[in-house]
Amino acid sequence: MKKLFGAVSASVIAFMLVTQPVALMAQETSAQKACAQAQQDAQMEINKTLWLAIGFFGELLGIAAAYVIEPSPPASKLIGKSPEYVAAYTDCYKDAGKKIQAHAAIKGCVLSVLVYAVTYGCCILFNIGAAGAAAAGS
Repeated sequence: MKKLFGAVSASVIAFMLVTQPVALMAQETSAQKACAQAQQDAQMEINKTLWLAIGFFGELLGIAAAYVIEPSPPASKLIGKSPEYVAAYTDCYKDAGKKIQAHAAIKGCVLSVLVYAVTYGCCILFNIGAAGAAAAGS
């Protein structure tokens, strides 16, 4: 009887050791799929033009806002999904969304600095030209 109980126990433990990694791999694959889908959805749904404008007009505050404001995934993408899928999708969507927002805001800020630099350079050139013309006319 002891031998039978020992053999059954060993078989159950061996079965659990074999099947547990398979279950974990299935969950990991589901999380990877959720993350890939979340990144793709964030790329399509985040308004890059809006964040470019926020970076252009807000400059450093716009960039800070892009890092602080977390985009929310659409609820319609999460209906009927497992809690693990929802958690992985939401985390990846927020991370990808922040990166997209920040890149667009940085581009807007750099564009703003370039516009200011060109405008300032033109003002200096015209003032120098106007001062030279005024001196020549005297």
